[in-house]
Amino acid sequence: MLTTLVGRPVEELDTPALLIDLPAFERNLDFMSRDIANTGISWRPHAKGHKCPAITRKQMAVGAIGVTCAKLGEAEVMAAAGVLDILIANQVVGPIKARRLASLCAHADVVVACDNIKNARELSAAGVAAGTQPRVIVELNIGMERAGVLPGEDAVKLATEIAALPGIRFAGVMGYEGHGMEYSDPGERRAEISRAVNSLVATAEAMRAAGLTVDLVSASGTGTYRNAVSVAGLTEIQAGGGIFGDSVYRDLGVPVEPALLLLSQVTSRPTPNRIIIDAGRKTVDPGERQPVIRGLEGVTSLAFSAEHGTATLDRANDTLDIGDRVLLEIGYHDQVTHLHDHLYGIRNGMIEAIWPVASRGRLQ
Repeated sequence: MLTTLVGRPVEELDTPALLIDLPAFERNLDFMSRDIANTGISWRPHAKGHKCPAITRKQMAVGAIGVTCAKLGEAEVMAAAGVLDILIANQVVGPIKARRLASLCAHADVVVACDNIKNARELSAAGVAAGTQPRVIVELNIGMERAGVLPGEDAVKLATEIAALPGIRFAGVMGYEGHGMEYSDPGERRAEISRAVNSLVATAEAMRAAGLTVDLVSASGTGTYRNAVSVAGLTEIQAGGGIFGDSVYRDLGVPVEPALLLLSQVTSRPTPNRIIIDAGRKTVDPGERQPVIRGLEGVTSLAFSAEHGTATLDRANDTLDIGDRVLLEIGYHDQVTHLHDHLYGIRNGMIEAIWPVASRGRLQ
């Protein structure tokens, strides 16, 4: 039983295991909640990365109004855990998913993104059949070039059509200015984020001018929200990843600290400048951002195959032997949590909590 590990030293964990440094996590959580509260904008943090209702409940305990999910399956897990104010920041398409969404709305207040009238009509039909009314927001393409209708006239037209349908409730607009993180120059980054968010807010105002009630104007991740809040008119921020202090966000100037760590052990020392660990791509996906081995100097490369991690050093190093343990600081938590069943909360070298990654695999 995993619960028997609570109160035991971290050394009793087998490897690889995904750890949360609880003091660092709590400092990040405190910073995020206060920083966003100071803007006067509501906080609806995204759970697509951590996939853990226990963490969402921690966020709500310090002021979050609800949760943002990427998939309907994640929203079902959150609702089952008692998190009832849910935004699905994605399209829920097709009769099977439309029926599931309508049924979920008998137990939770769910908002779903939409960028097509055909999709809105199937959501409407499912809502009428189930006797529920999912809230619907129009997703705008404000620069990501992903999903979303263009800001302005097209979005107002779609919102007007949605508001006239039975079985759903028009609630507002959503956009994501994440492409702004690609600008290396801070001034250019600020300018692009401001432009993108202004287009979202202006479209919300155009909808109001057309006689629509726009309650939600939702946007922003951890890497962009500190620039986005300079634009008046946002009602909620979706930033969630900062709680783990990913290096992706620290590099963008968000003052958080590493809190998500991968515990691994050395399984081979084939040469004095090569270290093999038991964490491969089935344990951490390095595609977006490489993890870093904490405290190990002289690493020239860290490569991953299916079951192995290989650290190559610029000099011979005999400080690590087979069986020794290492900690990897996670660069982008979306790449690792979904590969694990549990998160182990660690304080002062002891296992304090074990939290299931409950929506792992809920891709539908």
